[in-house]
Amino acid sequence: MGQITQSDDQHDVAAYDWAGMPSGIRAAFSLPGLVMACSFIGFGALIHDVGFPLLAGVATIPLIWALPGQVLFVTMWQSGAALPVIAAAVSLTAVRLLPMTIGVLAQVRLKQAGRVPEFLLGHFTAVTIWVLSLTSLHDVSAPRQLPWLVGLGVALMGLMILVVPTGYYLAESLPTALAAAMVFFTPAFFLLSLLSGAIWRFDYAAVFLGCLILPIARYYAPEFDLLIAGVGGGTLAFICLRPRRKGLLK
Repeated sequence: MGQITQSDDQHDVAAYDWAGMPSGIRAAFSLPGLVMACSFIGFGALIHDVGFPLLAGVATIPLIWALPGQVLFVTMWQSGAALPVIAAAVSLTAVRLLPMTIGVLAQVRLKQAGRVPEFLLGHFTAVTIWVLSLTSLHDVSAPRQLPWLVGLGVALMGLMILVVPTGYYLAESLPTALAAAMVFFTPAFFLLSLLSGAIWRFDYAAVFLGCLILPIARYYAPEFDLLIAGVGGGTLAFICLRPRRKGLLK
């Protein structure tokens, strides 16, 4: 009970400590940041191959800030889709980030602090920041956690803005298959991070069932495939394994 009370007291602090931001910036120069950079090199090569303007491709980074949405934007633009349709499709791909954003903000927000920093972190929150919020904040004090993640987001976004032109100008020397494969570095890292962080059989079951559901969802509802796979896999795992949760530890 003492630990819970202490945690509640910490989150009643009235202001964020922005001295935590520099260490978040340094955290961008890590394996997750490298994986993300490889993905964005592939994105740079992709926009070159489809004839998408470089500056417009770079602009999708701060405006969309989610590689699947950026790839969808570029491919739909190439196919000649109307801009409102593209905007709606990209917005739908962002639905999968809503649970991550809620989880991250619930973990790091301070009850008495201003809300503007939370909106900023909400924009930065995507797969990499969500994973690092689960694995790298244990030694960061509560008032510094949100600034730490904002620093991470600022650094990652700045790095990706620099990396995309690299992929764009390397496109002619990169094999098409390699450039396309590099776009999938981030989702591959996400999947491996889920497995490495799994503790219960329930966790493994949710990932496994989600992978089984995904091809079916992709065939019948491609706009919502990830959402259906995630919610469906997690729900089935919960229904099947929750009654025996006492025996689910490794």
